[in-house]
Amino acid sequence: MASYFADECVAAEVVLELRGAGLDVVHAKEVCPGASDQEVLRLAAEAGRVLVTDDLGFGELAVRYRQPAAGIILLSVYELPTGVRERYAAQKVRELQDGALGHLAVIEPGRLRRRPLPERP
Repeated sequence: MASYFADECVAAEVVLELRGAGLDVVHAKEVCPGASDQEVLRLAAEAGRVLVTDDLGFGELAVRYRQPAAGIILLSVYELPTGVRERYAAQKVRELQDGALGHLAVIEPGRLRRRPLPERP
């Protein structure tokens, strides 16, 4: 089963929901507060953890610049009300499970998109 590395911008409620469901989640706020995007992505990749974030920049790092990543889940759920947003995001991450490994997955209200991450040169 996939393990996860939640970026600092991911709400604590999402992390708590995932942990409550038995998922292995490290939160950047706890282990590397203030780290750069490149450092967070590197730490997640080295640990073999899927990065969970709502920062589009991580997709660019992994796809355009081909930085190593075990997988990335981009949460794009801002149009949902607070409270609903966090539960929805956590539910969709749980549903993805290993489907996020090696992929860039975008979670939106009512829609999930996945594409394989590019091979590194």
